[in-house]
Amino acid sequence: MQTHRRIAFILLLICGGLSMPAVASSLTVLTSFSESPIKAMVEGFRQRHPEVRLEVIYRRTLSAQRLLTQADGAPVDVVLSSSPTFFHSLDKAGLLARLPVRTQPPTWLSPHILGLDGKVAVVGYSGIGILYNRRYLAKHRLPVPTDWQSLADPAFMGHVMMSSPSQSGTTHMMVESILQQYGWRQGWAILMQIGGNLSAITARSFGVSDGISRGLAGAGLVIESYARTSQAHFDYIGFTPLHQGVILPTYLAVMQTSQQSALAARFIDFLLSAEGQAIVGTSEMAKVTLTEPGLAQQTEFVLDKELLYRRASLLKVLFDQTITQQLPALRLTWQGIDEAGANGEPRRAALIAQARTLASTPPLSEQQTQDPALLALFDDVYEGGKASPQAERAQQRWRQMAQDNLKAAMALVEQAAQP
Repeated sequence: MQTHRRIAFILLLICGGLSMPAVASSLTVLTSFSESPIKAMVEGFRQRHPEVRLEVIYRRTLSAQRLLTQADGAPVDVVLSSSPTFFHSLDKAGLLARLPVRTQPPTWLSPHILGLDGKVAVVGYSGIGILYNRRYLAKHRLPVPTDWQSLADPAFMGHVMMSSPSQSGTTHMMVESILQQYGWRQGWAILMQIGGNLSAITARSFGVSDGISRGLAGAGLVIESYARTSQAHFDYIGFTPLHQGVILPTYLAVMQTSQQSALAARFIDFLLSAEGQAIVGTSEMAKVTLTEPGLAQQTEFVLDKELLYRRASLLKVLFDQTITQQLPALRLTWQGIDEAGANGEPRRAALIAQARTLASTPPLSEQQTQDPALLALFDDVYEGGKASPQAERAQQRWRQMAQDNLKAAMALVEQAAQP
């Protein structure tokens, strides 16, 4: 009898007479944002679509890019980030699908959107600026920073934090913004003087806002959404927007390998709905919504996107060799320059001026960075590829040139100090 019942049960399963519990549909989102700003968005979508299991993978742009370009990487349906170069690299590798729904960003935001029509949706945007800790500034008797040059001021030596463009897509946009706004030579002079003032370079961009909120530094460059989040929790956090900086839209794309285009369409529709936009504008996600044109219309500077994309990898490498790898020497050299003082003596003033020039000069001129062969050397360095022997030799050469410049600058400072 028991055997007959077991056979009957199996036959019912085969014929569909018994139904097994339905397996929930699943959508996997990869984002370069931290968990805090994404949490409200995830919870809102889950409430609207409880039948969908939404999973989120958090990665900084560098590791996210490597994850997505690896053949055995985790399956991902949707990517969410503020880094256009990240999406440009994914598209160049043929990894982005056409969007499953038609989206149209506002015309007032269009000048700030960096390409990939039909493959990325824009769900919000943010500005950039300087986050600062009022208590820290008061303790160290520092002024409120008002522009890029404020962070390069000798008064801020040891009191500044930032991330690296190789680790953070938004930091890359800020660095490129400085170089395009001020020009190659002056832009690098500002960056290298800021480098001399750095207390740390964080592994991720939100590490800057976290460190400043905790009192580990006084000020730093951040995307405005991180500033809004910090200000919502700490009343001593201030923020100076840089309207001569850049606007950073929040982009969303669907992976070519995704089998969940219908769910991805639901996710996009949700974020663009009134309910989704309300979440985008909360203090947690802290983006400016697509119904608020003020910030975008007030921001005057628009990046040259072709230049941004063309030298993206080279710029990341150059920043790491010139600033990230030189932090102790940068600090020591700029401290020596700032403490030397000319005292009205022409000879000393000339030596210090030479030292300042050496400490402000990158290993490459802007003309050299336009060489297609040189640019090609670094195309895959941050896209999951391994640097070629030629690229490694170039990096070593630039690192050595940066070290030599700083040593020569210190020698001039020491010479100026002699009677």
